[in-house]
Amino acid sequence: MELTLAEELTLLAYDDDTGKSKADMYLEYGIGGALLAELALRGAVTLADKKVTVVDDTPPGDPLLDDALAKIAASTPRRPQHWVDRLHRGAKKATLARLVERGLLREESGKVLLVIPFTTYPAEDGGPEREVRQRLHDAVVVGTVPQPRTATLAMLVGACEMGKHVFPEVSRRDLKRKLNDLAAGDWAAAATKKVIDTIRAAVLTTVTTTAATAGTSNS
Repeated sequence: MELTLAEELTLLAYDDDTGKSKADMYLEYGIGGALLAELALRGAVTLADKKVTVVDDTPPGDPLLDDALAKIAASTPRRPQHWVDRLHRGAKKATLARLVERGLLREESGKVLLVIPFTTYPAEDGGPEREVRQRLHDAVVVGTVPQPRTATLAMLVGACEMGKHVFPEVSRRDLKRKLNDLAAGDWAAAATKKVIDTIRAAVLTTVTTTAATAGTSNS
């Protein structure tokens, strides 16, 4: 089963048993980055003067990617951070709905104290996620040279602060080193790597800013 980067990242973010997100508020920005990175890997967008530029406006054939590309094409060139923030809006809900539709997650609703509604997404078919985790393990833990999609996903996992959940066997310090080594590796052409690394930095900046803002409001 072929999954988009946004779908793979979302599967990794949700606990298979409880169906709760382990990525806090950061998953949404990760999905925005995943959509942008997917378009870059497919050759639809690139960077020109540090701004996202469309080089092929042919719709990819995926609803979320089609919408993302159309928005970028209709806009003046913007920096990646703008698109990470813009593209994430509504994308998590749509991605979860599609994973439920494809039979990988199931949607369960309930209420806390019979009053506060909540929705969880436990695993229905864990096979595709296990395959994704194996690819990430080989690339990050073992050190196998990955395909560009796997390397990109690993960097998005790190940017969204999901590393401790995806790589529980690796210490935080070692994981940071391994992800930096991965980013510097020869898994794609230099131009492609530059675009992906810029998107990763945009996600990380947005996540860091969001965390700082949340910390200030809670203090």
